Amino acid sequence: MGLNDEDDVVQGIVIMLRGQNPGEVIDRLKEKIDELNNRILPENVKIVPFMDRTKLVEATVSTVLKNMIEGILLVSLIVFIFLYNWRSTLIVATVIPLSFLFAIIMLRIQGLPANLISMGALDFGLLLEGTLVIVEVVFVAMEKRSEKIGARFGSSLKGGLIKKSAGSVASHIFFAQIILVVALFPIFSFRKVEGKMFSPLAFTLGYALLGSLILSLTYVPVMCKMLFNKPIKEKTNAISRFFTTNLYRLFELSSRYRRGTILAFLCLLAICTIRFSFWGTEFIPNMNEGAIYVRATLPNSVNLDESVRITQEMKAKLRQFDEVDFVLTQTGRPNDGTDATGFFNIEFHTELKPEKQWKRKISKEELISQMQDTLSVYPGIILLSASQYRTTSKNMLPV
Repeated sequence: MGLNDEDDVVQGIVIMLRGQNPGEVIDRLKEKIDELNNRILPENVKIVPFMDRTKLVEATVSTVLKNMIEGILLVSLIVFIFLYNWRSTLIVATVIPLSFLFAIIMLRIQGLPANLISMGALDFGLLLEGTLVIVEVVFVAMEKRSEKIGARFGSSLKGGLIKKSAGSVASHIFFAQIILVVALFPIFSFRKVEGKMFSPLAFTLGYALLGSLILSLTYVPVMCKMLFNKPIKEKTNAISRFFTTNLYRLFELSSRYRRGTILAFLCLLAICTIRFSFWGTEFIPNMNEGAIYVRATLPNSVNLDESVRITQEMKAKLRQFDEVDFVLTQTGRPNDGTDATGFFNIEFHTELKPEKQWKRKISKEELISQMQDTLSVYPGIILLSASQYRTTSKNMLPV
């Protein structure tokens, strides 16, 4: 076992109990390590932590927050463009984090983990179907009332109008959302590895849809009554007028040339069918955790000294890349003894710096290709693909 300039170190791995908070566990672990280094271990023996889950957890949370904020802003922009009313935009935008919060609470009650796959699967378009329908129906009804009674609209009673408008579409929204939840049932039937990986996704999306439905029928009408307290007048802008005009033109054109329209869609269907037939039947996400894992297989007859020498040379070549933070090497079989390998097995965990700190403007795929070219000078060495989530025939794969 080696780490950077050290060619012979002892590695220890701390395994966290299932369901524990990584942040709290890591903090307590660091306190214990400080206690061992300062009070128990000899002066020439130290425990030096070099990798933990802090970066991974922070990257996961950052990704989820980034996706949610971008989704809220995008949805708010689209709603504002077509309704051109900041009050309706605010109502729609607030439903997203509240639905997300409802899903988190339900997952917490059920004891299920919320991972990056499940959080990234939240489709804000699905969550806001009911909300958008109710807001638009209520907005149109109140706009007509405002146009009819004028300045008295602010002091008029709006509860009955909102109840009637929302009630006219409530049943349709309810069954539409239920259909979306039922569509998740096949995922609930998954077992073993795929069940553990994708069942949180189904539960998260299902709870978010349920929360969105509850909010659409309760929270949204109340917010409409509170915010639509001034005379409402329908407004348009250049963008909405452009889409409205061109959509009508496209509809007229399609109606005029029906055969051409049907033929075009049949061609599109055929192209999609052909492309779909070449896709695989399994879907395993390729997660990028900011590291590259390399496994080299030497001839079975190699001795330990030669294997260590080649390990040091390959490690030095990997460390020449400025994008590399550290390289952890392992020569021989794994610690748990599950793989029947010997001195001919070499493994490298190459941790990368955050891409924002890279001086060169290259992608991770380009970096992997350059590393592959650099290590290809060793004849007889096979670089096997490895990843936490899948194994392919490529020489190196990010994990």
